[in-house]
Amino acid sequence: MMDIAVFSDIHGNHSALQACIDYAMGKGITRFVLLGDYVTDCPNPQRTMEQIYVLKQYFETYIIRGNREEYLLNYRKNGEGNWKKGSASGSLLYTYENLTEKDFDFFESLPNYGIYEQKGFPGFEYCHGSPSDTSELLFSEKRNTKKVLSHLKTGVLLHGHNHVQETYIYRGKKAVNPGSVGIPWYHDGKTQFCILHGNGKVWEEEYVQLNYDRKEILREFKNSELKTYAPAWAAVTMHTIRTGIDLNQTVLLRAMRLCEQERGIVKWPDIPEKYWAIALKENYIDLNGKEIPHQKGNSKT
Repeated sequence: MMDIAVFSDIHGNHSALQACIDYAMGKGITRFVLLGDYVTDCPNPQRTMEQIYVLKQYFETYIIRGNREEYLLNYRKNGEGNWKKGSASGSLLYTYENLTEKDFDFFESLPNYGIYEQKGFPGFEYCHGSPSDTSELLFSEKRNTKKVLSHLKTGVLLHGHNHVQETYIYRGKKAVNPGSVGIPWYHDGKTQFCILHGNGKVWEEEYVQLNYDRKEILREFKNSELKTYAPAWAAVTMHTIRTGIDLNQTVLLRAMRLCEQERGIVKWPDIPEKYWAIALKENYIDLNGKEIPHQKGNSKT
């Protein structure tokens, strides 16, 4: 028998990651697969990076790059550029400024895709988005997901990116998404990962959802420069951490629409904060990521 813990989409939430590591170690697990998006969105990314370095040093770890790591590397490679303070790109800028040479070198060293091969066990593949694209979204039943699965070299693909904890089987090939450790969707915001159980013939996934000390990470938001760099984005992230309901695309698109309506043009990341503030309010979120009470009769459909 072999057990492997699979973590994805940590997004800088070291409090959630620690809870997942503790749970896995409590089960005697010493093998880990990490599927990318380690930082951006939460404060103090260096704390998450330290946890990853410790795992890498002391345990058998298989680590690949996510699209957020690629954003950061590309920004650095292209001579930095258009990220600025504000809710559109401030979270990325804040993270970028809080990383070290060691972190960038580490991201640079990571592959985008891997195949796990161990004598006596079937192989499996792992990536962030898809084997060929860190930003590709693999949702159940979608044509692109079927295409990716039909081209697998093994019978199982571990992938993250879309934060939805689920298994999808197509023509005997299985896609397993462990869910997001740091910005979890659904399950009331409990942190999520999965454990792969191997018996020599097949891999069976066990999905885990855990309560963890959300107050710790939310407190860090409160005292962090991240809130100054990206006020509305931080608020939406805190709201997701509190509730498991993700509204970041909804708020972003609404802010862009409002900007376009009033100015006739919108170009990311130049979206003034006033439009973000309106979009937040329309979605009943305050600047601490708490829900603004509203009468049911006024609620949005």
